[in-house]
Amino acid sequence: MKYFFQLAGLGLLLGQPLLAQDLTNAGAAITVQAGAVLYVGTGGLANQAGSTLDNAGTLRVDGPLSNVGTLDLGTGTLEVKSHVTNSGTLAPGTSAVAFSGAADQLLTPGGASLYRVLVNKPTAGANTLRLAGDLSVSNLLSLTNGLVNTSNGGTLSTLRLPNGATLSGEASGRYVLGALEITRDAVSGMAVDFGHGAVLDPTTNNLGTVAITRTAGLSTADVSFGQNLNNSAYKGIDRIWTVVPATQPAAGKPVQLTLSWLPDNDNGINDFSQARVYQQPAAGLAWAPLGGPTNASARSMAATATALSRFTVSNAASPLPVTLLDFTAQAEGPAAVRLRWATAQELNNAGFTVERSLDARSFAAIASVGGAGTSTGRHDYALLDGQLPAGATLLYYRLRQTDLSGTVAFSPVRTVALTARAVGFAVYPTRVAIGQAMSYLYTGPAEPATLQVLDMLGRVVRTAATDGRAQGEAPLAGLATGAYLLRYTAASASFATRFVVE
Repeated sequence: MKYFFQLAGLGLLLGQPLLAQDLTNAGAAITVQAGAVLYVGTGGLANQAGSTLDNAGTLRVDGPLSNVGTLDLGTGTLEVKSHVTNSGTLAPGTSAVAFSGAADQLLTPGGASLYRVLVNKPTAGANTLRLAGDLSVSNLLSLTNGLVNTSNGGTLSTLRLPNGATLSGEASGRYVLGALEITRDAVSGMAVDFGHGAVLDPTTNNLGTVAITRTAGLSTADVSFGQNLNNSAYKGIDRIWTVVPATQPAAGKPVQLTLSWLPDNDNGINDFSQARVYQQPAAGLAWAPLGGPTNASARSMAATATALSRFTVSNAASPLPVTLLDFTAQAEGPAAVRLRWATAQELNNAGFTVERSLDARSFAAIASVGGAGTSTGRHDYALLDGQLPAGATLLYYRLRQTDLSGTVAFSPVRTVALTARAVGFAVYPTRVAIGQAMSYLYTGPAEPATLQVLDMLGRVVRTAATDGRAQGEAPLAGLATGAYLLRYTAASASFATRFVVE
């Protein structure tokens, strides 16, 4: 049986059960009265532009439901088993909308909100209700079977439960993947359970309206799980909570945050006996631990926070905070650069290699510094680069950190501007004891050169090649006491200076 309504002026009241294979409302006003049932089969229901459908009874649609006109759900019940697309006017009323299709369903809200959403699909964890747009549910989101996913085709939407709305039924195989925002007003004086794995105790603070968005189950770094910026192998559970209060906690008045999660979101971590809560100021920045390790084998743990931002959980074997806290490079005198860096904690850190470049593209190692292995405390490091390329006015430095496993990570690049110096050559000290070293300082173009030591008769007694470095040592090994001349010869310049071996 097929019903096709085309007359714009038609008013139709349904006060008894009506069965249709498909239904297209092309300009009519259809009302399903209380106690009446309108059942539309797999052909679906299309409420076209200029059409009105009011539901105070039961409307069941086995095929696609499309609304371009006006759909008033009123006090009735809507059950859909296929896709729902709204681009018209949808009034939620106090209706319950049940999604019960055996296959995955796509809901395109078109800016509309719903009052009550019931997800009861045949197989938990196998069938999904997917959102193609943000959706607000003002009363209840109930999950009996099936998943809800707010990600569709690479676009992440948000499912919002405003103040007063509740979430029920989340368990393994049935929960909200993607972004679920729950808002509570007047958070002050007592702990508030937001219902999606976050309990916030404001202690003595008046935080006002607080919105907590839980992003979960997407297996995406820095979206649904935290990751070490230096080593992608270290990660947290597949849940991140973003807490946005109207007012941040007052100075000296921390709040208590308790987080819990499902086994579905363990993200490959199989040991939570030494778990920690981590905090991130904003997406893309480093994570920092809150408090010490705690046994969270029950998949729940608490932490104290002085500010509210982004939070997640990981175990002691998967540290989320970036190892490097700080890294600086500064010119020190006319021919040296001082490098300093610090770590917050280290895991299997074999050490650091300092690399230098003249063009920020090609880097060469200049020194290595051993790491602290595994440590949860702060460590400070320093290195003086006293062998600068002659004539350089701008240098670039970076750190190459190597784990005991051989995994390599690089720090940000630091730039050092050097003061231009006149071309010259000097030795120090000019009087040395037998066996003592004597250094030279060359300020000129970086080019190969030759060092020669001559005695007072003009005979060459020592020779060494150089690569144009600003500093180096003169070849004095085996020289007897007496006066000598040190000659530096390059393609563009030649210098000579006297010294004495005592």
